[in-house]
Amino acid sequence: MAGAIDPTGGRKDALDAFLETKLQEGFEIETHTDTHAIVVERVRRRSFLSRFRGPGDANRYVVSVDEHGGVTMIPAEPKRS
Repeated sequence: MAGAIDPTGGRKDALDAFLETKLQEGFEIETHTDTHAIVVERVRRRSFLSRFRGPGDANRYVVSVDEHGGVTMIPAEPKRS
């Protein structure tokens, strides 16, 4: 379904395809709209003791789609507690 920002639905389709690829790469989707998303790349833990470290071991990214369907992914600010 297309909206005022994305009347043809092309941006949503481009974002959906990109997010599907990132899911296959092990990312998690924190939140998303038709044109933007926050994805999280979990850092693989190497030891038993690392399980007790805080959840700050994740890399967060902002994913956005421009009006031409181009997708960009840039580092996001750390999640506030």
